[in-house]
Amino acid sequence: MSKPISDKPIVKTLVDLCHLHGVEQVIISPGSRNAPLIVSFAGLEKFECLSIVDERSAAYFALGLAKESRKPVAIVCTSGTAALNYAPAVAEAFYQKIPLVVITADRPKEWIDQADGQAIMQPGIFSNFIRYQCTLPLSGGHSDDEWYVNRILNEAFNKCTGLIPGPIHINVPLREPLYGKTVYPDKAARKIEILTGNSSLSEEHIDLLKSEISRYERVLLLTGAQHHNSELKLALDAMAEKGVVVLTETLSNLESEAFIANMDRVVSTIGEDEQLFFAPDILITLDVPVLSKMVKKIIRQRKPHIHWHFSNDSQITDTYHALTRIIKGDAAQILNQVAEQMPRRDKRFNDTWTKRSEQSSARHNQYFEKLEWCDLQMFRLLSKQALPQMQIQLGNSTPVRYAQLFDWQKGIRWYANRGVSGIDGCVSTAAGAAYASKIPVLLIVGDLGFFYDSNGLWHNYLPANFRIIVVNNGGGGIFRFIPGPAETEELEQFFETKQRNSCKGIAATFGLDYVACNNEEEFSAAISAFFAPSERPGLMEVFTPNVESGKLLKKYFKYLNNEL
Repeated sequence: MSKPISDKPIVKTLVDLCHLHGVEQVIISPGSRNAPLIVSFAGLEKFECLSIVDERSAAYFALGLAKESRKPVAIVCTSGTAALNYAPAVAEAFYQKIPLVVITADRPKEWIDQADGQAIMQPGIFSNFIRYQCTLPLSGGHSDDEWYVNRILNEAFNKCTGLIPGPIHINVPLREPLYGKTVYPDKAARKIEILTGNSSLSEEHIDLLKSEISRYERVLLLTGAQHHNSELKLALDAMAEKGVVVLTETLSNLESEAFIANMDRVVSTIGEDEQLFFAPDILITLDVPVLSKMVKKIIRQRKPHIHWHFSNDSQITDTYHALTRIIKGDAAQILNQVAEQMPRRDKRFNDTWTKRSEQSSARHNQYFEKLEWCDLQMFRLLSKQALPQMQIQLGNSTPVRYAQLFDWQKGIRWYANRGVSGIDGCVSTAAGAAYASKIPVLLIVGDLGFFYDSNGLWHNYLPANFRIIVVNNGGGGIFRFIPGPAETEELEQFFETKQRNSCKGIAATFGLDYVACNNEEEFSAAISAFFAPSERPGLMEVFTPNVESGKLLKKYFKYLNNEL
């Protein structure tokens, strides 16, 4: 028997279509204007509804859920500034192509700009960062309303979960009374499906790519942040077998002896006088962001003759200022087709990259033989741990960059908010991923990123196997080694924002086990127990020296270049 839900028919249509298009989880932030949405989502057993007060944290939590489950997740809030707090996570979801269903309650149009509470211009507030936006009609009293709402909502959901997924914004004006309920007769909502075509290329197009790639010997394939993809890994193995150099980052989630891993560690050793030996004639990229600024700089300076970019997006992305061909379809399938037919390359280009990778690896290991306690040393010690099978979420700024420099055990899955690359939602995103994940999740985050998003712990959905390592070096450590800020007198106050805060009170407030480490000995002694099973999530605060960590990272890159 149907349960009573909101008596507003348009809300009923919205809820039904959320279900038909694969929404299983709804993150609700409290309010009054969104009451019809709350009672309808929560009143049905079709959805798992979670309550998170802070809208910014709620949206990032949903982003982590959607990224982990690979299904659309809905977020619901009241009108006014509540909706604006979704914006950072919506932008991140847009650039990561994560399916978020953003549902904002609104005031009736006639009350906007009339000095009434929580009434702002909500239509279009996410215009630059969504796949689709619509405002539903108020009345719901005419048969055309039902038809119209069904059509635009189906259009919205197909944009959300289509070939190029991403966030959508559904704005829902609601007139009082807001708390009425009714029982609707059982009637299936109408779902409109869109089928996509073949993801491979025609023989004619494959012959064209084969002809193009056969003209040059030096082929480089760059990979960036993405989910683990076994089919893509096999395709790249096939390309590497033919002599293509495949560069990966930790966030690529691609592991093979045939690939050049630790991209920054290798590329940082290439001097301007030898760039020509490492620069490709053909560059192949995927529609995912690459972290390394160093490799981008080299390729922009030594542009390839041909650049293939695999993308199903309508927008042209020319990151390396050398784009010659966009290839639409399934990258793994098409690369397999090309690899089967392409000739084997001359091995000299591959040997050049492999030899430099081996040299940088040896210098990397030598650097740590007598290294004092610092950020780098902490990451090295962590990388040497026998970690359980887990997912590691990395905060932006220094953590995501440090992680790229080390060799980690196989099977770990790596993620970070590299769509927009902000620090503002890393805790919430990791918490959402941890809630959805079947394996433990570890967040490694800097102190500024953690304090900024500590509200990400303000809910009841932290699993016991969630762990957080906060690298507390007293401020924004990245500004110690990127060009510019380190040379200014405003460094400590305005860039680094130096501080002496501790996470201990936050851990106690939100019910996390807490341990602090001040040096290498304490860290080494505590780390194994930190990952042991427990009844509560855990937070380890690792205190590292501020100035020294920045200096030692600069020395590290000089050492790789034989400059010390």
